[in-house]
Amino acid sequence: MTTSELQDHLKDGESESCEFKSSFNAETIETLVAFANTKGGTVYVGINNNGVVSGVSINAESAQQWVNEIKSKTSPSLIPDFEYYCPFPSIQ
Repeated sequence: MTTSELQDHLKDGESESCEFKSSFNAETIETLVAFANTKGGTVYVGINNNGVVSGVSINAESAQQWVNEIKSKTSPSLIPDFEYYCPFPSIQ
């Protein structure tokens, strides 16, 4: 995802297929289930409901933990596509 694409999503705000979550938690998983039971959608973690980017600390291990938690807490198991965006490529 490019900075421009992210800015477009932020400008468009939340919708039937786009949700912002300030952190990864049970509500995030509930939203993923709701999207899986409809036409799909995207959940952005690290963005509050007003579209303000707060960010989250994440690495390869925590990303895998999130995916594992989603798989273990859903039935049938959801296996989400996972992508992260870092505006500072040298930090990745």
